[in-house]
Amino acid sequence: MNVSYFLLDGHGQNFEDYLAAFTDTSLPSLGSFPSREEFDAWLKTHFEPPPSGSLRIAEERYTLGYSRASGQPLLLRLPPVEDLRRPGGEEGREGLWRALDEAHSVLSSSPDDLEGLHSAALALHFVREAGCARDFAWFLAHLDAPLPPLCSFATREEAESWLAKHPRPPHGASVQVGGELLTVGYQRERDQRLLVRFPWDGE
Repeated sequence: MNVSYFLLDGHGQNFEDYLAAFTDTSLPSLGSFPSREEFDAWLKTHFEPPPSGSLRIAEERYTLGYSRASGQPLLLRLPPVEDLRRPGGEEGREGLWRALDEAHSVLSSSPDDLEGLHSAALALHFVREAGCARDFAWFLAHLDAPLPPLCSFATREEAESWLAKHPRPPHGASVQVGGELLTVGYQRERDQRLLVRFPWDGE
């Protein structure tokens, strides 16, 4: 699984939290909610500052991320461990998950290799939950090309306003401002935000 995709498309911090929650490492718990409606009501009164962490809704586990473009909250369902072998028969994905099943049977005696395989399967779950399967398919088909810009703005002022209002800016993603491509920089610990121009090949 090519993790550079997550670093380049602005989903890096969402994916970091997703992995942390799955492995039960240091990620804040946002609590348990009996229904999605109860969680949505809670979120409306707890959005300043924007929360992040793991939570339960009914019997399902989630992490709370944020849409790269709109900044809207994004619930990402954490799969049970057994689903890392097969998420349930979706048409068109059978070949991929059958290959993972076969790899499991070959690697079952190698814990390190099996852990890597689990990480790849978890990354595929994340791609599906985050709704970026089409973007990921484009990335795989164009490995030598930069990803298309996430958003386009007519002026630098519009881009700066979007960046300032975003609850978790998509670090590493590119945005187009006029005829110029800029890269989003975001340091979560200090809430530092910036747009940087990097020269592309040939400049």
